[in-house]
Amino acid sequence: MITTAALSQSHGAAIQELLEAVTAHDGVSPLDEAARLAITAGDAQHLLLGPDGDAPTEADEAAVPPTGYASVLADGTVQGMVRPDQRRRGHGTALLRAALDLRPDAGVWAHGALEGSLAFLTDAGLHETRRLLTLHRPLGPAHPVPEVPAPTLEDLQLDTFVADRDADAWLEVNAAAFADHPEQGALTREDLDQRLAEPWFDPEDLLVARRGQDLVGFVWVKREAEVEAGAGAGAADAEIYVVATSPAVQGHGVAGHLLATSLTRLQEAGVPGVELYVEADNAPALALYERWGFRVSGRDVQLRMAEKS
Repeated sequence: MITTAALSQSHGAAIQELLEAVTAHDGVSPLDEAARLAITAGDAQHLLLGPDGDAPTEADEAAVPPTGYASVLADGTVQGMVRPDQRRRGHGTALLRAALDLRPDAGVWAHGALEGSLAFLTDAGLHETRRLLTLHRPLGPAHPVPEVPAPTLEDLQLDTFVADRDADAWLEVNAAAFADHPEQGALTREDLDQRLAEPWFDPEDLLVARRGQDLVGFVWVKREAEVEAGAGAGAADAEIYVVATSPAVQGHGVAGHLLATSLTRLQEAGVPGVELYVEADNAPALALYERWGFRVSGRDVQLRMAEKS
């Protein structure tokens, strides 16, 4: 097994191939965005298994993707995968043990809450500590965007994000709005710049709310699937990547105004549907999104080892 903080270009390409194979087989990606970005850049420890469960060699890299891969991110989360035709041979157990040796308190993700993944992790002694829900809402004439009251802040203006002008203020609002969120609230300027450099990023899809010169809220839409589909393909579902407002303006209808504006724009662009992610224990947010027509379409589960008494 290889353990490294910096992947070679060939190892990175091999992991991407493995990721594509596992995603196609399981119907869900075993790595979230942060883990995917960490393959090429980011603060993480990477664990790789070769075809026989050993360290991949240069010859392996040229022939087939590694048998298994896992990452331990700086935020303490672990995500991994094993080639479908190499499962139930101890590779997943080896990766999990190595990851937990590096980070005993890690939160291990089972994306898609697949039955096999959950059974493997619970049999290894982990228990569920967090559940993230995917919510989906269709768009179109049969599913009109709800009308929302105008914000009670008369001087509120909507604008398009400009990195040189807005990045620092965006980070301040994001940190304040998600102060209790283990990943979103910890985003740094480097993290933001990395996402702004992604092929799917379009500044027109990052709408900000201002009061004078102050940025007080934003809604960010991600249309990655459309980029992957290529020119000429039909419109794909979009993702409400993140929506937030400064605590100073919460309760004034800013978030609802941003969300309604964004959904209306997507509908007018012919986007057939939209999804977003929300913590399963966030009852107020779930109730709000249910009123907006969102329904649960997927689940991701995070598990941890029980603390020793």
